[in-house]
Amino acid sequence: MEFVDEVVRVKKPAARLIDTLAEQYSAIAFKFGYLEAQSPCWLYFMRKESGSAAFEVQFGNISEFKSSFGRLVKSGADLCFLVTSLRAHTMKLEEARGLLLRNFEIKKQKYVLIDIETGRHLRVNFEWDRFEQKLSSRTDGSGEEGQGGGAPIFREQRRKKIYGRRGEHKEQD
Repeated sequence: MEFVDEVVRVKKPAARLIDTLAEQYSAIAFKFGYLEAQSPCWLYFMRKESGSAAFEVQFGNISEFKSSFGRLVKSGADLCFLVTSLRAHTMKLEEARGLLLRNFEIKKQKYVLIDIETGRHLRVNFEWDRFEQKLSSRTDGSGEEGQGGGAPIFREQRRKKIYGRRGEHKEQD
């Protein structure tokens, strides 16, 4: 995920906000092998053989956020970046995440919501990657679990016996 980390590190420019951001994001994308392509996205849509990335900038109200998310979903990009600002006083990153998850079916698309003012970002739909990474670090090359991998992911049996009948207060010993 080096590409996502590079995009998140971009700082707010002092002048010509949209133009400078577009230049910086395209330079990072070109560095990682992405080429510009046509799409419904307002800022940029980049594509390479193994995937695609879409960029949107939004400082408007809730309906404008919905239209930006709609364009990102419609683009079909693997990675979608939405850049916003805390100074716009419209939506916090968590609220934008909720709006996205409530109103759109994002399937396998991954979203990164970036606050350009504070540098904070929020990743949406990256949970499976973390789970796969945890699994791969626990296994050796043969596919069997390693011996020194730490605690198991799933509990094999209950540790404490629970006493009590149905409908009664239960006690653990």
